[in-house]
Amino acid sequence: MEKIPQITESELLDYFNGKLSVSEEREVLAWREACDENRRLFDAVRKENLVMREVVRARLIKGDYSAIRERIGGRRHRVFRWWYGVAAAAVVGILVSSVLLWKGFSIDENSNEIAYIGPPARAAILELADGEHHYLGGNEIEFKEQDGVQVAISSGKVVYDKKRGEDVEKEDVLVYNKITVPRGAGLYRVVLGDGTVIWLNSDSRLEYPEKFAKGERKVRVTGEAFFDVVRDTLRPFVVETERQTVTVLGTEFNVSAYPSEPVMTTLASGKVTVMPENGTGGVVLTPGEQAVLKVDADHLIVRQVDIDDVVSWKNGIINIENMALSEILKVVSRAYDVDFVTDALSAEDIVLRGSISSDETLEVFLAVLSKVADVKFKMRADGKIEVQKLK
Repeated sequence: MEKIPQITESELLDYFNGKLSVSEEREVLAWREACDENRRLFDAVRKENLVMREVVRARLIKGDYSAIRERIGGRRHRVFRWWYGVAAAAVVGILVSSVLLWKGFSIDENSNEIAYIGPPARAAILELADGEHHYLGGNEIEFKEQDGVQVAISSGKVVYDKKRGEDVEKEDVLVYNKITVPRGAGLYRVVLGDGTVIWLNSDSRLEYPEKFAKGERKVRVTGEAFFDVVRDTLRPFVVETERQTVTVLGTEFNVSAYPSEPVMTTLASGKVTVMPENGTGGVVLTPGEQAVLKVDADHLIVRQVDIDDVVSWKNGIINIENMALSEILKVVSRAYDVDFVTDALSAEDIVLRGSISSDETLEVFLAVLSKVADVKFKMRADGKIEVQKLK
């Protein structure tokens, strides 16, 4: 007769949190089926674990993730796991009020390591119309015109200065430069020659003319950008994306236009006009409204949103308020330049709420997300991060 191993309460907690190997999980299941007493204890610990997840989730939603950061501190290139001590298997009510114990981290040497990835960098690439490239440090670039010379200043240094020739003084000849913020490198602040300020998020690109035309100020955006436009009634400010156009005189608004994702325009103040590429069905937004152009759609949907939730990224906060897990992972991919494998997740997406500073490391972010979403992360040999649901 096969001997059934004894299973401790901490091992059961590891089982419910997906910390055991396949062979260890089989041992737990065999132990559970050995007798009715084991089944009762199994169910009691499972309920405890669910309660603990809710307590942890509530703390993290309120931004209380300092314990995670402190316990990770210095543990680079290594994976951690949590376990919790509990007073008694049956005392669920007491657990909710007083028994959440942070016991620290134990290192699972058999787990695949999550490579250390620091907070998103602050960098961008400036590509001039003639093909010249400049790699920008710091977190801002400002464009000015001094005595007829175009000047770009980043981190207190002149990146380039360029005299304008007569051939580009004509209104119908616009020379466009590009600023690209790669994945893992947002956010970056751009001050245009007219004083308009633009914040670019990771994996975004801004195309702008060296000098605006007399009748309008037009730029092109791919990715996400927040605009604080200087008012000019004689020259409307126009933002072109692949699928729509936004026209303003002077206001604050956010545009999210990543490829293969809905295009969203959110108004913070003033007034904007949003027009789909087909030229019909345009809308005028008021503050707090968001125009959404879904993938493969040709008409806009207008809805009310919380402005702070939408634009928090420009203030260094990654907001996951009422976001599905699949959408959050897209944000994390862009912010930290990583790719996720989500094949093991169910078709039913998980909607979460909360926020975390973009100055945190990837390790801290994933630790928070694992507790809020009941998932675990493992680095694969190809560098991608696999997402698995906990039991």
